[in-house]
Amino acid sequence: MVDQPDVRTSGRTLLQTTESADADAASGAVRNRSNVAVRHGPSVPVVDTPVLFEVELPADESDCRCEWTFGDGSTATGEKASRIYDAAGETEVTLTVARDDGETETVRESVTIYREVGVELRESETEDGLMPVVLRGDGDLDPATAVAVESLRFGAPTALAMGSGAAPVRTETREGDLCVWVREDRTGLGDGDATPRLAGRTVDGRPLAGTADGA
Repeated sequence: MVDQPDVRTSGRTLLQTTESADADAASGAVRNRSNVAVRHGPSVPVVDTPVLFEVELPADESDCRCEWTFGDGSTATGEKASRIYDAAGETEVTLTVARDDGETETVRESVTIYREVGVELRESETEDGLMPVVLRGDGDLDPATAVAVESLRFGAPTALAMGSGAAPVRTETREGDLCVWVREDRTGLGDGDATPRLAGRTVDGRPLAGTADGA
């Protein structure tokens, strides 16, 4: 299973879209209002699992109306909301905060939803520095035909977050599963590291993620 880390603060694009903002620009006034922040978790959201969203408001702005749109036609209101996505891909979540003075702010955040894939690390079978990693098939995914092997990276979460990790150097199909061998010294793994992860895409461009069992 993909692990479920704490809610995190995410990057955002902030837009002021009200008459009061226009008036400030016309008069040259500068507002020192703190930006609205959006947090979501888990940090690696997967299909069919709740994604939790929360707005972070300045302490003196607790009486605001918050409206969410989740990029798939669904909406919600409130400072906290959740959504279960049924398909992997990129989606844009929009939060609109309406204040009592009529001013609004809109935060837009791009969120990647992943198709979770079962991953097994066969560390005991490592030879000559090559470590086998098995992507397990299920009723909806045949890794041997559905996974873009060249997109796969395996390693420590910190390595994958920086765009590195180990790429497959050879592959083998095993009864509906896909086994890939990666160079152990390129995984970024070491004593005390979190459970290793795999990231990649399907052949039709859907993002994949998995956390290794058997590490």
